[in-house]
Amino acid sequence: MIKIWHLVKKELWQVTRDPNMLRVIFVVPMIQLMVLGYAITTDIKNLDILICDFDGSAISRNLIERFSHTEYFTQVTEDGKEGDIERYLFAGKAIIALVIPKNFGQDLETRRQPEIQILLDGQNSNSSAVAMGYCNRILLQFMQDTLKKTMSRQPVIARSVRMITPVSRAWYNPELKSVYYMIPGIISILLTIITMLLTSMAIVKEKEIGTLEQLMVTPLTSAQIIAGKTIPFAFLGFIEMSVAMTFGVLWFKVPIVGSLPVLALLSATFILTTLGLGIFISTIVNTQQQALFLSWFFLVTFILLSGFFYPIENMPIWVQVITYGDPLRYFIEILRELFLKGAGLSVLWPELCCLLGMGATIFTLATLRFHKRTA
Repeated sequence: MIKIWHLVKKELWQVTRDPNMLRVIFVVPMIQLMVLGYAITTDIKNLDILICDFDGSAISRNLIERFSHTEYFTQVTEDGKEGDIERYLFAGKAIIALVIPKNFGQDLETRRQPEIQILLDGQNSNSSAVAMGYCNRILLQFMQDTLKKTMSRQPVIARSVRMITPVSRAWYNPELKSVYYMIPGIISILLTIITMLLTSMAIVKEKEIGTLEQLMVTPLTSAQIIAGKTIPFAFLGFIEMSVAMTFGVLWFKVPIVGSLPVLALLSATFILTTLGLGIFISTIVNTQQQALFLSWFFLVTFILLSGFFYPIENMPIWVQVITYGDPLRYFIEILRELFLKGAGLSVLWPELCCLLGMGATIFTLATLRFHKRTA
């Protein structure tokens, strides 16, 4: 243990004496967390809407005000003509068009079946679906308010009609802020970069400058060399994660409901996996450039298959099977469950078992391969 401790101190000293490395470890991730925390969001607001009012009644103007006084839509014009719809949607000046036909107000007052046409630019299916949901919500509220006014003027109808008033409540994220959902994923990605990328490049750097061979002729065993090389980056990974979590809590107000010791345990299992990947990469490449490219290959694949951007349930079945080999998938789920729901080991034990099995397998294979390459 004393030999390993001296090697760990040497690695930490190398990191701290390199200003560029310190910037990569601490400054760059904080900038990424700040920018990505605001940039990556599932909230869709300020959608450009074109409103064509062919009725011109007080009721239609009231409906237009509902769409104007909301953060979801930015009104392009309410004097649109039929020819403007295709032109605006095709040019990307509007993502949605609302067409209010003639006699809309009259049909509504005489209890006929009024119709409203909604046209969407379906190029971005997600934005279109969300925009349609916003429209339906505004129209439903408008119809409920209108019906209440009619019932107040005609008590006979009021005695026979009973309106359903839905009462909704969101658990774990009452304000439905997407930043609460995204920050844990960003922290997971930053931790992966620090541990996997820097570990692989540090070992390859030793190989390039010839100091790895010098270490091999010392009394240190291969296992001791690997421990001395990986423990510093595991330590830096925990520091990086602590700083990122503190920043997320203080700046973005992301709550941490779960247990910090449980979080530390699960993070250690994830770091075991990423460190093993870093060692494995270092055994199959010869230069830092190759290590960088291969690490980014794994990183991009992990991110796209982790459910960070796209729900895994929406992926094809054969892709969902592949995601079971993605450690980032389990860790993002762990952080989100711990942060927002306060889940414990009784809930997260399947993810823990998967990470333990994956980490032990990868680290063992990487160690064996490292021993073989250096033997």
